[in-house]
Amino acid sequence: MSEGGILLAGGSGTRMQGLTDDKILHVVNRKPVFLYSIETFVASGLFAEIVIVYRDKSQRRTLESIVQTLDYKTLPAISWTMGGAERMHSVMKGLRAFQNEPEQVFIHDCARPAIGTGLVLALAKAALEHGAACAAQRITDTIKRTDGNNPAILENLPRKCLWGMETPQVFRHKEICEGYEMAETQGIHVTDDTTALALTGRRVCLVENPRPNPKLTTPTDLAWLEFLLKQ
Repeated sequence: MSEGGILLAGGSGTRMQGLTDDKILHVVNRKPVFLYSIETFVASGLFAEIVIVYRDKSQRRTLESIVQTLDYKTLPAISWTMGGAERMHSVMKGLRAFQNEPEQVFIHDCARPAIGTGLVLALAKAALEHGAACAAQRITDTIKRTDGNNPAILENLPRKCLWGMETPQVFRHKEICEGYEMAETQGIHVTDDTTALALTGRRVCLVENPRPNPKLTTPTDLAWLEFLLKQ
């Protein structure tokens, strides 16, 4: 089965409070955040083609220079596309940018650099069996639903049914394209790729990630990521 990857690198990073102009290019443990994700994808040996979704021409030039540092005997084909106004538009542009349409496509937010090849391979196996797979973590905190007021009436939600969604997420290319086309047609704002697939009525296999996989969102995330990426 042919595998394609989409690396989302065009996020604005507005919540980084001015610490960096581009969190994807921010250096953590002497490496740009973006480099961790593309190294993991390439090292897995799965991908025939990787599409990199970038923010602007200046960022693309920097990302291209990073890609040129990859030291592997064989590299997948690299394609490029500029992102859209929202995440869902960036994903849709990534899905359309493949030179050769893959059967399965991995979608990954490069603001999550603490992934490993073991997770990528586990997701590929699960997606092959079930059609779609998503890295996820079980929720360990007690989660309550409120009635929208404060003070509020609190409703218990059973933790065994709650999972935190992460990336990578893996889908059959044609099926996730169908989901995003439905979201666009129906005017549904999608912030997670599994939401788009759910519009088609299909199910997703959750692959429990044994390691923390935090998203770089605010400056307080940096120390935790620096620790994880040293391991």
